[in-house]
Amino acid sequence: MAITNVLGEDFWARHTNPWSGYTRLPMGPVLLLGLYRRDWRMVGLTLLYVVINPVLFPEPETKDAWISRSVLGEQLWLEDGHEVFEASLPGALNVLNAVAYFYGLYGAYKRNPRVTALGGGVALTCKLVYLHILVKYYDENARNRK
Repeated sequence: MAITNVLGEDFWARHTNPWSGYTRLPMGPVLLLGLYRRDWRMVGLTLLYVVINPVLFPEPETKDAWISRSVLGEQLWLEDGHEVFEASLPGALNVLNAVAYFYGLYGAYKRNPRVTALGGGVALTCKLVYLHILVKYYDENARNRK
């Protein structure tokens, strides 16, 4: 069963809200900071927010925002039979994102600011490029399906 079917239309519709996407983006660095500082309240609240974020906001009136189109692109990408982690772009960026983020988590755990910043920075960069590719994918493929 495809992940898009498991998550459901309501999930995807709400997740296209720009408030959902733009407030979710900084959560990776915030989590690294919380772990680095050993601020367990910050870590817990960040994890809670990441879990509830996709359903916290209502479906937006329009889905023209860049971040909204990235979510629509991800949904379309998955519906087209691609995997979240695969050898081709943008899936490979997710693999690199995960490796870099775990490196950043390791740095935060060891309280090494350079490793934390490098891992977090590479992960966030990969995420933004991933989203950019999904926006392009959506813009190129969605109009052909209407």
